[in-house]
Amino acid sequence: MIGLDAFIEQGLAAAGRALLGVRAEAGLHLAPKTVSKRLRARVRSRLKVIETIVRRLITLMAAALEVAPAGRAGATGRAAAPTAQPDGAEDVTQSFAALQGPVYHLRLTACPVRGLAEWQQMLAGSGSASALATGPVPAAPLLAQIVALHRVLKDPEPAARRLARHLAGLKASRQPRPICPPSPGDFRLGAELGSVSTALPGLITRALADWPDTS
Repeated sequence: MIGLDAFIEQGLAAAGRALLGVRAEAGLHLAPKTVSKRLRARVRSRLKVIETIVRRLITLMAAALEVAPAGRAGATGRAAAPTAQPDGAEDVTQSFAALQGPVYHLRLTACPVRGLAEWQQMLAGSGSASALATGPVPAAPLLAQIVALHRVLKDPEPAARRLARHLAGLKASRQPRPICPPSPGDFRLGAELGSVSTALPGLITRALADWPDTS
């Protein structure tokens, strides 16, 4: 399990570096008011790849947790303590937050979850494409998406606990097991993140191997 923990940690770190790269390459660190529709499409495509990998890494974290199904765990109402930063690490949360416009939340599961089809779609990172607007488009939604993803990467444990409760609920109600198909374009954001993405389908399949038979 130590090896898996190290893989998840390295995978999340690689996703964080890729996110910073996308942000810098697109010039979003300059807080533009608008971007071209071509740039928006490119950034969305790359963020989608990163989100899919992060979602799968959090699924691995969640599969290792022992929790009650969603709706049964008691809420403490206490805020989480700030996460300590390792030596040499830089907390760039404020630089991201300063650019935030609309609120964006990284979805860990489809909503509503009805079973196999939605889980396959969410884990695969698939979904219908939106029509591109003509001319410049607001940059705020992209900035908000980057902020939300950065927050999950900075502290993934709350997301993993929420997803673990959801998985427990699916098990308890004997829903079909989530599946994790290979992701197209694994190496779109470099060899490091591509290697992580390639390994995830097999790791998730093994992590959910104790799922009850629903056939």
